[in-house]
Amino acid sequence: MKGEERAPLPIVPPPFPDERLTSWLERIADVYLVSLDGLQAHVGWVRPALELELEPVQADMVRIAQATGCSLNRLLAMTFHGLPPRYRSLLRPEAREICLVCSRGMQRPQRLRSWSFAFSFWCECHRQPLGNRDIRGASTLADSWTARRGAQILNAWAMGKDSAVVPVASVLSLLLSLARKASPAAPWELARLPPSCQRQRSFQTKHFRRTVLTSVVPEFEVAVPIYDQRLPLDISKISIAPRAERYALAIGVARVLKDPGSAIARILEFSDEQGREKIRTLIDLWPAPICSAVRLHRTCNSKRGRDDRKNDRVQIYRPT
Repeated sequence: MKGEERAPLPIVPPPFPDERLTSWLERIADVYLVSLDGLQAHVGWVRPALELELEPVQADMVRIAQATGCSLNRLLAMTFHGLPPRYRSLLRPEAREICLVCSRGMQRPQRLRSWSFAFSFWCECHRQPLGNRDIRGASTLADSWTARRGAQILNAWAMGKDSAVVPVASVLSLLLSLARKASPAAPWELARLPPSCQRQRSFQTKHFRRTVLTSVVPEFEVAVPIYDQRLPLDISKISIAPRAERYALAIGVARVLKDPGSAIARILEFSDEQGREKIRTLIDLWPAPICSAVRLHRTCNSKRGRDDRKNDRVQIYRPT
């Protein structure tokens, strides 16, 4: 029997505000003690529910609406249909983060659309971190206030509401750039490996990337060892990066935008000559007032450094 010929489902739990279509359908399937695939076979929609979230198909959405008694508009509101392309490019469709407070006492916790964004780390309703199986760096990357501010900036940028003093895309490109040539890990960087692995030639000779991010968020190097870092060099790959990398980027964005001049000074000091040349090229594309402020900050720092060195020489050679 075709899905559209079946009677509507007698019991359908209402969707939560902002709940994803897949989350809601899975909870409906639980009511009837079947899998999501089993529910799909009974109702008769064709494309997988995960694909319908990204690209709704009219015929399939109609079948679901008829079976559940939910309006088409309400079903579309449970998908990512109509969101800006940039936001959609930063979605993590397979995300399974949940809020432990929201889901208290529930057999299957709901999953919200907003939690699928690459830089969503908290439940805004309960101000609680989202539960995640990926705990790499969770305890060391503890600057939650700055990370929250960075996530807000990134969310606004993805939704086409970028009002930062420097374009957010430019800041991300800077943070993902190489500050130094790739180089082998230092002994202290391998210290967290088992001794047997530390002696392996593959770890001793492999060259690891040295990104700008680690100069702005130095705790990231402590949180995630250099041999385990999976930071993409392309903004389009951020959505598939592990949680610690995305969290560190949110912190980095907030820190750079809070004081671009100081941030650039630290970055240039951290970088080698090749990295400095590339960073200066990127900064030259920033808004003129910011470029001027960065140059002024660097000039003041250089003068302060010369004065400090002069004072040191006076103290060293002062006659007794």
